[in-house]
Amino acid sequence: MESLIEKASNILKKLGVDGYDIFGVEGKGSTIEVKKGEVEKIKASSSQGIAIRVLSNGQMGFAYTNDVSEDGIRIAIECAKENSKVSEPDDYIFSSPQENFFDVILEDPEFEKIPTERKISLALELEERAKSYDRRVDKVRKASYSDGKSTVYYLNSNGHSFKYKTTSYSLSISLTAREGEEAQSGWDYQSARFFNELNPSEVASGAVISAVELLGAKPLKTMRVPVIFKNTVFAEIIETLSSAFLGHNVLRGKSLFKDKLGREVASRSLTIYDDPFQKEGLGSCPFDDEGTATRKKPIIERGVLKNFLLDLYTARKLKMEPTGNGIRASVGSPPTCGITNLVVERGALRLEEMIKTPKEVILITDAMGIHTINPISGEFSIGINGIYFNDGEKVSPVSKMTVAGNIKELLKGITEVGADVKWMGNVCSPSVLIKELTVSGE
Repeated sequence: MESLIEKASNILKKLGVDGYDIFGVEGKGSTIEVKKGEVEKIKASSSQGIAIRVLSNGQMGFAYTNDVSEDGIRIAIECAKENSKVSEPDDYIFSSPQENFFDVILEDPEFEKIPTERKISLALELEERAKSYDRRVDKVRKASYSDGKSTVYYLNSNGHSFKYKTTSYSLSISLTAREGEEAQSGWDYQSARFFNELNPSEVASGAVISAVELLGAKPLKTMRVPVIFKNTVFAEIIETLSSAFLGHNVLRGKSLFKDKLGREVASRSLTIYDDPFQKEGLGSCPFDDEGTATRKKPIIERGVLKNFLLDLYTARKLKMEPTGNGIRASVGSPPTCGITNLVVERGALRLEEMIKTPKEVILITDAMGIHTINPISGEFSIGINGIYFNDGEKVSPVSKMTVAGNIKELLKGITEVGADVKWMGNVCSPSVLIKELTVSGE
């Protein structure tokens, strides 16, 4: 791949292109699914791709190819040049050579040595542990193991180049618990950078508990009540909300935070970082996908909006410094603003202590429709399942209820942030306690 990228660079130089960058990815991975003690699916995959951007007379052209032969790359270069001719001139630049003091190990050296049999046994162990954890587990729908390894390459016309390697692993399971005629679903997931960090016992118990604790659930009457969003649920909320932090949405006026920089937008209990230096975070990287050195930066710090997440283009348009957040969704997508790892800073309270803080509280363990939160107005209405507590004691599980309001109210209503952090891919969050929200039921 490196020699092909160098050849592509030489072709571009000979063509007299004003500026260019070349982004390449090599990847491989596997997925294993088991059910009823048998392997249902084994899938191995590999991919290669190169993306090319060219800049001519202020016009940007983009093309990519999965054909990484010399001919394939030549065709991609020609396509990028042609595409530049029909784009509007704009304020584009490419990154310059820069240092990054990145000392996080992103690659598991054991990746190539792990036999398929060991991966299968881990998935089977996950299923078996879930089935034996509680007699009410009626059915394991699917237990899965997956892994991946990627090598990222970058080179541009300013002489800036780098490469780095990453690995990732995950376990997930979905199941059903039954008591009498009633059934409830449960699910859990774990991601890791290194194979030996996977914990099938933890994932199995998490899935079983999430199903069993909802047996007997029913809606309560509509009330205004303190609410705890469990760590997995609040991670989803923050991930959905992240679009409001992105520079291109701020530039287009499609962010509820567009004019809030330096102002209080949340409770002083809340701090959120974009942090590419987290070993556990699957978005960790020394440079972003257009060559800007990454760095840890606060987005919301003690309730105050401190930064937007910017690529090179939006930084110039907003007259701000780039933050190292030029991210490509895939090799076939040009870079745009995105997150590395979103990390909600943990607090001091364990979940059990947080539950005892208000007289009554609903712990939301599952939510439906989080993706419908409006990133411009902040309005939301999501379906929830959870548990109602009074004086710290479990009263009843609840289901088929709705929490509605505005994300601004939710963020400013946070009174406690827990210590029970959970990673969900590239988002990490603890549970959080909200002073009051309207919970609708019967």
